[in-house]
Amino acid sequence: MLIIPIQNKPDWRRPPLMCFALILANLLMFVFYQGGDEARWQQAEEYYFGSDLPDLEEQRFLVYVNEEHPEWRLQMDVEGEEFVYRELLWNTEFHQWLLPKLKQEGQSQWLQQRMHFAGLRNQVSSMALGLIPAEPNVAGMLGHMFLHGSWDHLIGNMVFLLLFGLSVELALGGLWFIALYLLGGLAAAGLHMLVESGSYVPMVGASGAVSAIMGMFVAIYGVRRLRFFYTVGFMFGEFSAPALMVLPLWLGKEIFGYFYGEVGIAYWAHTGGLLAGFALALLLIYWRPPLKEMPQEEGELPSPQQSALARINRFQEEGKLIEASEAAAAAVRLYPDHLALIQRYIELTAINPDSEAYHRANLALFAQAANPTIDARILEAGYRNYRQSTQKPRALTAKACLLMARRAAEVKNWSWLEELLNRLIAQRVQHPLIPKLGMALVNYYRRLGEEGRAREMKALTQRMEITGQP
Repeated sequence: MLIIPIQNKPDWRRPPLMCFALILANLLMFVFYQGGDEARWQQAEEYYFGSDLPDLEEQRFLVYVNEEHPEWRLQMDVEGEEFVYRELLWNTEFHQWLLPKLKQEGQSQWLQQRMHFAGLRNQVSSMALGLIPAEPNVAGMLGHMFLHGSWDHLIGNMVFLLLFGLSVELALGGLWFIALYLLGGLAAAGLHMLVESGSYVPMVGASGAVSAIMGMFVAIYGVRRLRFFYTVGFMFGEFSAPALMVLPLWLGKEIFGYFYGEVGIAYWAHTGGLLAGFALALLLIYWRPPLKEMPQEEGELPSPQQSALARINRFQEEGKLIEASEAAAAAVRLYPDHLALIQRYIELTAINPDSEAYHRANLALFAQAANPTIDARILEAGYRNYRQSTQKPRALTAKACLLMARRAAEVKNWSWLEELLNRLIAQRVQHPLIPKLGMALVNYYRRLGEEGRAREMKALTQRMEITGQP
């Protein structure tokens, strides 16, 4: 089963550089580093068959099978020496089983040859940088994400990285994208090691980290409806659904694959990547909203905020201004951080600037000073319009002025900051933030060489007795 989005498009004004860098890194690793594996393996193989190891280890391998893997006997009978020597050369579990026995028996020459062979074999990329659950190390935890078993394996992972990475990097930014990619890959490796603990089979491939990007994609789009292309066996087609709906489908596919799919695929790494990417992106979005709003499917059911705006517009078009104003007030109470609703509320109540509704609408706007995603210029424009439109600016509470003053200092809008500070000082507001904001203004005047204004502002702020929040 395959499910991929078919509508997300890159914004070439902000190209996904980190996504392309990851693809390039994987390609270079495969061509220039893993391209030397054949020579490395040939050197190890030539040493093995040129040493005493084949004669020494064939009978010992039969003991190992009887003790550790009796289920292999049938396969060994069918494949014969091909199976035996493949395991003797590649099976690191046999290597770990044999070493203590040779040391105990004092087989120094045999032990020396076996260790030398293992050193040559371990130069092969999958052994050097692959993730071995029974012997995890930092090199394997990170290196396995940049190795692949074949061109098909590489191309498949890079296509999925490109399909999902374009939107994810656009929303999160390049640095967060690469950080969460690596963290997701580590989480995928962690779940694989937990399930396959004790295994000496190395895992390679970026699919765990790419699965994390797919989980991030779902978290970013959330309930937005997208168009997806799917294949199930020989059937294929398109469907439209909320992005969140495909996460359980992807997870179900991986769990089904673990029990009934092909062997040799790290299904639990995919599962761990999906879950980790989804959780990490949710945490990041909660802490810092996406840089760019993701598009939504044409014909998609509108969001609750869009429905509220449409209802307000409908009332306004019908000339029902009171109903439109009441609908805007109710919408802002439900969605206090939605700027478009707040602005519409202000527009509808501005016809009566002395009304309580107009003051509440502007107070909702000023509260957005704590939201870093709102442009400070919108806040200042709203503040100045409000000052000009009413004689009694009841919305300019101490808390609202403090929020806007702090925002003004952050964006270095010194004239706005001074105006807000003078208002706070005139109202005898006591707050530990006021002297700090005052000193920022003092330093600004000193940089301009206006020492008189600097002393005046310093004296004003220092006279304030700081007793805590108002």
